[in-house]
Amino acid sequence: MNYKKSLKKLKKYHYNWLNITLMIILFPIVIILSILCSIMFVPYLFKYTRKGKYKGIEFNTYEHLLYDLEVKKINNFNIKKEQIREFKIGATSEEISALIVKHKNSKKWVIGLHGFKRNKYMGLRGVFHLYEQGYNIICFDAFAHGSTYGKYSDFGLTNAKVLNEVITWVKNSFEVEEIGVFGTSMGATSAMFFANKYYEKNKIDWLIADCPFTQAVPQIRFFLQKYMIIPWWLMSLGINRNFRKYAKMNIKDVNLLKQDNIINDLKILFIHGKKDDFILYDNSVVLYHLKNWVEKVKLSQIKLYENAKHSSSMHKNLDDYIDTTIKFISN
Repeated sequence: MNYKKSLKKLKKYHYNWLNITLMIILFPIVIILSILCSIMFVPYLFKYTRKGKYKGIEFNTYEHLLYDLEVKKINNFNIKKEQIREFKIGATSEEISALIVKHKNSKKWVIGLHGFKRNKYMGLRGVFHLYEQGYNIICFDAFAHGSTYGKYSDFGLTNAKVLNEVITWVKNSFEVEEIGVFGTSMGATSAMFFANKYYEKNKIDWLIADCPFTQAVPQIRFFLQKYMIIPWWLMSLGINRNFRKYAKMNIKDVNLLKQDNIINDLKILFIHGKKDDFILYDNSVVLYHLKNWVEKVKLSQIKLYENAKHSSSMHKNLDDYIDTTIKFISN
């Protein structure tokens, strides 16, 4: 792993003197392409399934989860429908839709966070193996996903606040000896943002971040260049301003490169597939090194899978993934 090389790859999606100069020269083209791109890209960001049928199966249900497990060939899922209870957390105006799978006497907890456009049952897919290790499981629909409050997603910004509320609810409702957080994709970024903002006053014992992104705006620029196949700076002028028209939030605040010492005692396992062409694995390399630098005692780890694309490290390497995450938590 080369931190400087990975950071350089991420910085390709930041402004520099060269692309700013070219933008000035090509300003009329930049304006036109940015407007067109905003019109085309807004539906991707804000219009996605939250409920209803998906390939004939009700979205955000146990049956939807079973379908997804079959597609991904995960055949050791061991939680039955009758073991799962759906419930709500919070005030009516800001209701969080969650599910719980509970042992009778366990005081160990894990909270699973799903990715962009997914739901709480996909969160359960990522943490089900911890049930056999004696953990009670809670998963919730992210902010502006599923049945949780919110109209427009903000790339994990408000979801970190939701996670903080869920952790507080668990601590206030049950006797807790251990509590950890396990997030995938946007859920991983939400978990990391929670750590940077809330961990000091609301401690957890460990965190696992599977394929997080470091910053929301550069990540959107990466999306644009990947799908539009032209340089991002030609078409992404005013991303944050356009986003705020809908979500009313400043997504520049989603910036995990601003880590500080408040999380130096929190152990974090970073996981990423090296074939990920949706969120570059360099994000995890950079985050791991930033975390490693602030640790007085070396606690955190990183696991990179050579064969995995986005969010596929688990089902492509199921046995090793389960073994790696369990060993990390146990040590």
